[in-house]
Amino acid sequence: MTCVSRRILGPLVGVFALGSILSACSGSGGDGAVGTSGQSDAFVAVDVSTPPFVTIENRTEQPLVDVNLGIKSGMLTYSGSVSRLEAKEKRQIRHADFTSRDGTAFNLRIARPSQVLVTARDTAGKQFEVTVPW
Repeated sequence: MTCVSRRILGPLVGVFALGSILSACSGSGGDGAVGTSGQSDAFVAVDVSTPPFVTIENRTEQPLVDVNLGIKSGMLTYSGSVSRLEAKEKRQIRHADFTSRDGTAFNLRIARPSQVLVTARDTAGKQFEVTVPW
């Protein structure tokens, strides 16, 4: 009996230890990432809940110009842009409008997005940057 229980107990302890290590390493919250800003104090609100669109809303009192968006998926970044976003304006951008460097359109069936990066500047020249989790 002792040999049987030791044969079973050894692998079970190993599996439990491995599972504990993997779960501790895989906890990746967007709140602790470098350069990440929370949605409440961000200059823009980014919504990815409607599948064919990424919705961006200007939360500042001034228009934003040169708004660049990037969808980070693994090593690739799919980029899109909006030339001007008025104060309090909300705009939807289609997934197909985001392209990688080689011109490939973003597709949720192929890519696994992790973050949305947004950079912009206002009419006074102040730079803004935020990264939000997908």
